[in-house]
Amino acid sequence: MTTSSTTKPVDLDDPKLRGADAAAVLEHLVSGKPLDPVLQERVRARAEQVTDAIRRDRGLVDDATFQSLLDDEA
Repeated sequence: MTTSSTTKPVDLDDPKLRGADAAAVLEHLVSGKPLDPVLQERVRARAEQVTDAIRRDRGLVDDATFQSLLDDEA
């Protein structure tokens, strides 16, 4: 991933960057302060990584199975 202001790749796993991003997201949740577009892109990229990892590990769930899981909770 690269930022829009530079072509330097961003390390999404950098602990300092993750911490700063988490703090900014929490601030957004508490105050409604808009998120920087670059931060939004990093959050989306991390979410895609997590989703891909879950799909690799667990596979996809078809609609009928998903509905039966929801029905079991009721």
